[in-house]
Amino acid sequence: MDSHRLIVDSVVVRFGQKTVLSGGYITSSTGTVTGLLGRNGAGKSCMFRAMMGGLRVENVMVSIDGEPVDRRTIGNKVKYLPQGRLLPARMKLSRAFDLYGVNFWTFVNRFPGYSRFHDSAVWELSGGQARFAELYLVLMSEAEFHILDEPFSQIDPVHIDAVKELIALRRSDHGIIITDHNYDAISTVCDDLFVIADGYTFPVTGREDLVRHGYLRPE
Repeated sequence: MDSHRLIVDSVVVRFGQKTVLSGGYITSSTGTVTGLLGRNGAGKSCMFRAMMGGLRVENVMVSIDGEPVDRRTIGNKVKYLPQGRLLPARMKLSRAFDLYGVNFWTFVNRFPGYSRFHDSAVWELSGGQARFAELYLVLMSEAEFHILDEPFSQIDPVHIDAVKELIALRRSDHGIIITDHNYDAISTVCDDLFVIADGYTFPVTGREDLVRHGYLRPE
């Protein structure tokens, strides 16, 4: 697969008199895992909802390989796992795999416990089981870039290592962006780090950057 670069830039999000983002920015390249840190309410999810067309915003610019991307068709190139539920509760799991173009039985070969859910609706799975299946769909679907919003927060502990393995598997020829609150956890799987603070995105090269931007307290 050829190398590609995604840039999300100049994201401005306001709700009434409250400015959430004044200059949201992030970039991702195929072959890398990029982490985005930020406190609750900093605007991480807003930035990605804005780029995917799920949130009306004052401004957002999205490009891949220097070409602007239409938010009406961005789902062909970027797959997004939101913080909340991705799949409708009444949708059959097998139907979801068909829609995402992912082979259900390949999934079952790797995770045999899901074989009994082929004809089950999403609501029949536990929250952790559904979340892991959604994450698998997003990561394994055909797209150049994958965005995972808080992928570890609702996953059953037994699947944490599996998530890391899937990310490692896909990173070789895809660009992956992960958001999380935990610097220590996210830094172990990411090549590049950014932090959102005071409405802007800043690159992170070490803990001192996170202290300077108010994300971590000085040791």
